[in-house]
Amino acid sequence: MRGQVSGVVACTLWAALFVAGSSQAGLWKCAQPDGTVLFQDGGGPGCREIEAPSELQSTRFPTQRGPAELKSSAGPGVRTPSPGMTAGSALSSRPFASASRSIPALSYHDLSPGMRAKGWNIPNKGDIQILQVDVSYRSAGNGPSLATDHHFMEGARQALAVAVMAAAKATQYDPRFLTVQLTMPMVGGSFHSGTRVDGPSAGAAWAVAVTSALLGDPLRSDVCFSGTIDENLVIGPVGGLEHKIEGCHLLPQFHELLLPAGQQTFAIADKGMARSIKVTEVSTLAEAYEVATGQPLRPAQ
Repeated sequence: MRGQVSGVVACTLWAALFVAGSSQAGLWKCAQPDGTVLFQDGGGPGCREIEAPSELQSTRFPTQRGPAELKSSAGPGVRTPSPGMTAGSALSSRPFASASRSIPALSYHDLSPGMRAKGWNIPNKGDIQILQVDVSYRSAGNGPSLATDHHFMEGARQALAVAVMAAAKATQYDPRFLTVQLTMPMVGGSFHSGTRVDGPSAGAAWAVAVTSALLGDPLRSDVCFSGTIDENLVIGPVGGLEHKIEGCHLLPQFHELLLPAGQQTFAIADKGMARSIKVTEVSTLAEAYEVATGQPLRPAQ
């Protein structure tokens, strides 16, 4: 989770969706001049009607340049799974107030095997970074538009895309009307220039953050998260939890750790008790959301 990284990534994900009153026969696949593919309800130049469900799978999207402060210098985009939307379901596209959510990202680090063999050790292998998730309404309806700063690697960007689509599915909100930006803000005069985030282990936290922005529920400020999220809204296992709880303890405001169901061990529970951190297992986005906000997961209005 450490290293020197340069560049910023801004990417737009074109999602295949059904909207209220539409049918599979009414959905069109339109090739864009920049190489992306746009799914829309009507035809037009470069469009053809969708005939098979297999065409409504993940779409490869290229990295695009964002605003001036988010200039992209990354390579090709990643293939991102799109959670399925039920045909004929009424997806909301109602405008909502822009919202920012601060969310902790837990990680751990260790010495190389050679250094450990020489007797070196790190007393606290856990670490924590506070990230910011900004969610806003995309009136053009050609999203979701996803952007990250240079701290986030390909695996993290893909996890963000899955998290956004999971949040949209959970709230029955049309993700084409979403703009989401994930950044690591400057803290104490340091911009964390050598810090990078990769992998899917914060996906559940990001899904909760986007969901709370859509529903307008504030997040508890004393909860840490660790867990993946998939297109079925299931929170999956992650590694290093016995060290990540140490990271949760590094900042005094955190008093509860949410982790995937079945992953609590005696060592984790013991560390939690010693550090006054409650350990709570969650298996779905709905469970995590209720703990993190005190409110039930529900459709967006």
